[in-house]
Amino acid sequence: MLEILKESAILYAEDEPEIQANIVEYLEEFFGTVHTAENGTQALELYEKHHPDVLLLDITLPYIDGLSIAKEIRQHDQHVKIVMLTAHTEQEKLLKATELKLTKYLIKPVTPREFKDTMQLLAEELLTNPSRFVNLTKGCLWDNQDEKLSVHGQHIDLAEKSHLLLKLLIIQKGQVVTYEDIMVTLWEDAFDQEISIGSVKNQVSLLRKKLPQDCICSVYGIGYRLK
Repeated sequence: MLEILKESAILYAEDEPEIQANIVEYLEEFFGTVHTAENGTQALELYEKHHPDVLLLDITLPYIDGLSIAKEIRQHDQHVKIVMLTAHTEQEKLLKATELKLTKYLIKPVTPREFKDTMQLLAEELLTNPSRFVNLTKGCLWDNQDEKLSVHGQHIDLAEKSHLLLKLLIIQKGQVVTYEDIMVTLWEDAFDQEISIGSVKNQVSLLRKKLPQDCICSVYGIGYRLK
């Protein structure tokens, strides 16, 4: 499940260089992209520029504190995952944080076990966002935003027709995609040519080689279905 983090970006905001360096090294083991900010103003600028999937915010940042950043972002973004880091345990701050749909509230110093558990929780929450990721099978993900396929965190290159075919199957995931639908999608510029079912089967065979076994089911005499 943690493979989904390799397809995701995180923005980490921390004003203490030594702490930031240590945590960045840890985050890079999980996330494909790690953006860093040293203060609240920079964090908001980087958020607007990159729109990361996850925010890891220290609560006592210079200029704009972590809670204020989360509050501003939540006004127009209900999907980004937010984890708050703090050395404080004041009840008032904890109560404010509960209003911001935080994935986790971590008290520093954070143990390796707590960090690992948080990574697991983030992966679970990201998988529940169907607008971004489609979980084809365990460890096999399609990223709708970047239109990329990955298996166990490794990017899989697809030929043009394989790419179009996989997108079509994903759009109609769980439903039967007919031979005719595949012909129209893969050979839309070849309207004056006769496309055989054999050509369709050949393209499906090529795509199957890129996917884990049994991802694509044959529906006899009709077409195919993505599990």
